[in-house]
Amino acid sequence: MKIRMMGLMLGLLLLGACSTASPVKQFTQGDELAFYDFTSPSSFEVGLYGNNTARLEVSDGVYNIQLSTGDNTLYYGQWGDTLSDVLIDVEATQTSSDLNSTYGVMCRMRGTVGQTVKASPEATAESTDAAASDTIMASADSTAEATSEATAEPTQKPTAEATAEATPLPASDINSNNGDGYLFMIQGNGRYAILRSQGHKITPLVNWTSSDVIKMGAAQNRIKAICAGSYLALYVNNQFLADTSDTLYTKGQVGLVGASAGRTGMTVTFDNLAVYQPKPG
Repeated sequence: MKIRMMGLMLGLLLLGACSTASPVKQFTQGDELAFYDFTSPSSFEVGLYGNNTARLEVSDGVYNIQLSTGDNTLYYGQWGDTLSDVLIDVEATQTSSDLNSTYGVMCRMRGTVGQTVKASPEATAESTDAAASDTIMASADSTAEATSEATAEPTQKPTAEATAEATPLPASDINSNNGDGYLFMIQGNGRYAILRSQGHKITPLVNWTSSDVIKMGAAQNRIKAICAGSYLALYVNNQFLADTSDTLYTKGQVGLVGASAGRTGMTVTFDNLAVYQPKPG
């Protein structure tokens, strides 16, 4: 199945130190909903895309996103059941040294890739749309402010723009394989963000911020993302980085993401992708 693309602007500005705030809510691993060790060649979305720029494949027991050159485009693969609340845990290894690389996971992705479903004519037409132009802006002016205390509100609040646009989607839209969903991203330069993809636009819920928790360049980082109700949280290497809330998406598939703005491209591999029911802790 052909993967869609999103335009991507990768900022290089480091935006301060890592947050010492605590998560508003605590979750542990509940029942296992899915597990991918990528020993089977047909266990996730694969293909060659972007005029042969991007290769997504399952090989040698890992899921590879390999970009021959940086083209400011976000490439992603998705798979599995349509799920509501999830805790995603994966080992992500950037094998190239380029600091311009971006990678991570997605939850509640609209679509039915890998599922056996009967799509409506409208959904089928949408799923053949090959591209969308969404820009991720990373600027110091739009950095979300973190609080040092855990209150009834998320540690990092969504931007005013994100809050205004968060209108729940009708259930009929779930079958559109267009890249919509929530992104939990890190960069090779040590930054992270939580973003929302909708239509032709990506909106920051937690803007790009630097953290010394993230291993830079060619290194392995363990990424954990929580989607529970309206609550969204990102952990890297077992350390809490940020949380926020959003009500636009309530269910969808799990996805893996890679992108680069560097001339030499990048390669990131994912292994031991586990999806759990989040259990309040």
